Amino acid sequence: MATHRLLARVLDSESQFAEWTARRRHEFALTRLVRARLPRPIADRVQVTDARDGVLELAAAAGAIAATLRQRAPDLRVALAREGFDFVEVHVRVQVSGQPPPPRRTTTRQWDSAAAAPLFKLADRLAGGPLKDALGRWSRRARGR
Repeated sequence: MATHRLLARVLDSESQFAEWTARRRHEFALTRLVRARLPRPIADRVQVTDARDGVLELAAAAGAIAATLRQRAPDLRVALAREGFDFVEVHVRVQVSGQPPPPRRTTTRQWDSAAAAPLFKLADRLAGGPLKDALGRWSRRARGR
């Protein structure tokens, strides 16, 4: 009967896989540190692709982000050095993803009769005119009349 091992254990037990896994974990930890030191709109579009031999390689999702990273590279090196990661150089390259970033969802606020009540009352109090007429039409539609 064959014994089944978890994939994580297989990756940790095989030497080549273990090196790759350790490198990926290290790059992920560095990505989190780098992102924490960048403005949020930029941070989400940056990742560490390599960190060996004193060179930190960053991939940016767009040219403008890469340019911003190049300007911030000296400050980033200082911040990472405080965390115990000394890099001599920071290389930035553009790595455009095949998928666009997920759209931000905006929730539309639904009006209920309680939320619309002040507008209903305003429509009743206004003097005759285009605003009163428009609010009156809207009020009738909203109330289903």
